[in-house]
Amino acid sequence: MMKFRGIVLCIFFLALGAFVPVGAEAAPSEELSELRIVFQKQKDPARIRQEAAKVGAFLSEELKMPVRTQVPGSYAAAVQALVSRKADVAYVDSLAYLLAKRDGGAKVLLAEERMDAAGKYRTEYDSIFVVRKESPLKSFQDVLEQHRDLRMVFTSPTSTSGFVMAYRRLVREGVLSAGENAKSAFRSVHYGGGYAQALEEVLLKRADICAVSYYTMEGDSANRYLPKEKREQLRILERTPGVPTHVVIARAGLSAALEQQIRDAILKLSKESPKLLTDVYGTARFVEVDGDRHVQSAREAMEYLPIPLTDIVHKKVSLPS
Repeated sequence: MMKFRGIVLCIFFLALGAFVPVGAEAAPSEELSELRIVFQKQKDPARIRQEAAKVGAFLSEELKMPVRTQVPGSYAAAVQALVSRKADVAYVDSLAYLLAKRDGGAKVLLAEERMDAAGKYRTEYDSIFVVRKESPLKSFQDVLEQHRDLRMVFTSPTSTSGFVMAYRRLVREGVLSAGENAKSAFRSVHYGGGYAQALEEVLLKRADICAVSYYTMEGDSANRYLPKEKREQLRILERTPGVPTHVVIARAGLSAALEQQIRDAILKLSKESPKLLTDVYGTARFVEVDGDRHVQSAREAMEYLPIPLTDIVHKKVSLPS
């Protein structure tokens, strides 16, 4: 089954190659009079815009050029802005990067490091399954045995931690087959639309279990999703490590010198004004990484999905619910 699905995905991606901008990988280097940076939409776009503007002001001073920040209204728009060269740099998750690389030759400049609950800095983090505090589910083994009676909530189909990695875990544990609609394995399945909404579904007893990111329940950023008194009514049932952290990526065509200047400026921001980064997406700092290796787990997880990622992101098909 996996071999067949891998072949189907290869054919799918090759077919999409016809839509890749000609010469994207080999586009000539160019200098800019203004740098345009896209920040991927999160729960509160207005807040993200405000904090992104502060980051832009810092980078403008460092780069000695105007920096314009944007927060597009959709996940797909962030990718398309880079591919169509309406943006030069983007701060996005691993799935968005994989699409931007495939369709426009984007490359990773830096990756986040996040501090986990044990105080360790990591460039990957945990997808978690969350239940109510009084839930009869005591271990993930209970989920494996009782899944057909459970109401499951994923965060959103474009969430790496809240869907893609959780889905792969369910396949690897034998709850699902690769490409299978999750609805066939649970009493019900739907998508919350965001971390807070997914957690609320469990909290309000409209669902038995949800898949979200660890930082919705742990760390300083958790209060952005639910207040402490609500989080105390929930508990983490299981962790799935290996979710790649967000990355800063550049479109094809920027000069190597400008890429390095951008990289250096963000690293300086990371060192001198870390709160600006924490205020945007909750990251601790940035580091240089091998881009392909960094997102390898996300790339592998895509092979398990019931619907091609491109269709999910661009909403060309309806998700089964």
